[in-house]
Amino acid sequence: MIGGLDIALDTAEGAPRWRLTPTGGGLGTGWAIGRRAEEVAALMPRLFNLCAGAHAQAARAALGLPADEDAARAARRERARDHAVALLCDWPSLLGHAPDRAALAGLANGSEDSMRRLRDALMGGDIDLAGGSIKAMEHWLAAGHSPTARLLAHFRATLDPAWGRAELAMPDAADIAAALDAGEPTSLRETTAADPWSAAPLLRDLHAREGASLFLRLLARLLDLVACLDGAPEAPLLAPPGLGLARAARGLLAHRARVVGGLVADYCVLSPSAWNLAPGGLLSRMLAALPMSGQTPMLARLVVSCVNPCVPVTLRMEQREVAHA
Repeated sequence: MIGGLDIALDTAEGAPRWRLTPTGGGLGTGWAIGRRAEEVAALMPRLFNLCAGAHAQAARAALGLPADEDAARAARRERARDHAVALLCDWPSLLGHAPDRAALAGLANGSEDSMRRLRDALMGGDIDLAGGSIKAMEHWLAAGHSPTARLLAHFRATLDPAWGRAELAMPDAADIAAALDAGEPTSLRETTAADPWSAAPLLRDLHAREGASLFLRLLARLLDLVACLDGAPEAPLLAPPGLGLARAARGLLAHRARVVGGLVADYCVLSPSAWNLAPGGLLSRMLAALPMSGQTPMLARLVVSCVNPCVPVTLRMEQREVAHA
């Protein structure tokens, strides 16, 4: 596990290339050994607090404890807030627009009414983008009934589908088991907010037309946000005993535990970033697919937002630094 990531565009020798350097060290799981399963389950979301609800879900499943509905609701709120910060604050700032903090504040109390108001503010009406067609999406973009629709319409019109386009398979059960055994992924895979939406009619058709483009990945974050706000039921993530899986805003989170006599004998955590930030992995490939132009700084920030690392990121280009948490 790493503590952060430094991304720099190296132009010193020959063709420009991106250099990704892990920084610091992340929190391990050795502290869990010898503790009671209930204690570890309670501590996990406090120590891994970036996606605390998702960690709580995965931990309880891995430790063989009953599911906690509060953790499930917390995980969904976390996903909603993470996506909302990107859509309402981060992406508008790339175009010089003011962040919509008033809309974001509606997430604070988590009531159904505030969720509904935020959904309406995002979509500008009752529309099922995920289940619709590309034509319906383009009509929604052109109508521009919400700031989010107008923002995505701008990206749709200005982003070449080839920019930042890269794709890897999602990890399957064997990939996850091998990575947990080795302490790191043993094969190149990706897991992001787009995972649950790959079979949705809109993303399926869009992918067939242009591949895993930047726009498709941006759109997937909106679809995931809307689903979280709607409280739509999600298919359970099935796993064998000792393994706990949870959906986070950043992708699939996995915990594995071995409990002997009520005490934890072994514990492993596999974050989405373990896959996405691997050398030669998704983030590296998306950055390598960017054009070198005046738009590169903005595009690089979009790439980072699409991958959405679990660690702080510093992006350095021509002595300028941009932080991403």
